[in-house]
Amino acid sequence: MPFPASSIRLLAAWSGSAVAAASLLTGASLPLQAGPQNPPLQGTSWQLVGIQSMDDAQGLKRPQDPSRYTLSLQADGRAVLQLDCNRAMGTWQVEPSADPGNGGFRFGPLASTKALCPAPSLGEPLARQLPYVRGYLLRDGRLNLSLLADGGLLIWEPHAATGPGYSNRPDPALETAILAASPDLRRPLGSAAEGMGRVSYVYGRTDLDGDGRQDVLVYLMGPYVCGTGGCTLEVFRQEARGYRLISSFPTSRLPVIVPEARRNRWRDLWRLQSGGGAPATWVREVFDGRGYRTMERIPAAGGAPAGTAVLSGVPSLADGAPLAPRP
Repeated sequence: MPFPASSIRLLAAWSGSAVAAASLLTGASLPLQAGPQNPPLQGTSWQLVGIQSMDDAQGLKRPQDPSRYTLSLQADGRAVLQLDCNRAMGTWQVEPSADPGNGGFRFGPLASTKALCPAPSLGEPLARQLPYVRGYLLRDGRLNLSLLADGGLLIWEPHAATGPGYSNRPDPALETAILAASPDLRRPLGSAAEGMGRVSYVYGRTDLDGDGRQDVLVYLMGPYVCGTGGCTLEVFRQEARGYRLISSFPTSRLPVIVPEARRNRWRDLWRLQSGGGAPATWVREVFDGRGYRTMERIPAAGGAPAGTAVLSGVPSLADGAPLAPRP
């Protein structure tokens, strides 16, 4: 069966050696060397441009938010990936060629979290393709990872880290307020083996009510505060004597967006919600004088609402500050 024209053009650019090109076409094994050998890839970070099928009819599948799909090729041979709402970690290896801009490439076994990401997501398709990567080509500043037997390309562009979108620095006063609002978290929650008894938190700060104090959006993570629809989001108002819980949402995802305009002094919240097979939606929460109440839902497929993402990213349990039980 003839190869598509787009595939032939790209493979011709490999030009490292006839053996390397033949291996990419047939899927034959390359004698890979442990650890990164080529300086162009060592210590680099990338975000996904798209998944290119060699069937021209399918075209390039692009992610809605490329920053949720990242690849870090660390100097010690580790590969760290963000796959939408999941994370993966393993190793990477290269087979150098005469031209450092191309060569053989493989991932070692990758351990990944298994959360159900809101649609539309390229997390699962990308995870399925990673074990079949067999080569790389640097072209026009992009990293092209070729798949076994001309199966397609994973195309990446340089990614500059802009911060995780949350704080995980322990805050004793905030922890006291969290434990006061959730008494069940004061006692040990089952076995700590493999994190089953752990709870951690990340947070973002903003002035919600215009009083000049920084209120806090807290995202609690762990088996006891998360479900298939997400984890627990809590809103705390900063007062003279500490923090007071305003509202709690047991199934939320990040980001949480705060519009600039105020309503009766308080600013609205937009939070992401999905799970149970339902399409992902943005939920607008409006302060009613006592707490936040749901006012509106819009499909997430239409894009994010306008405002500032006060709490964002895809933190894992290990990324958060540990919430230690207290008597």
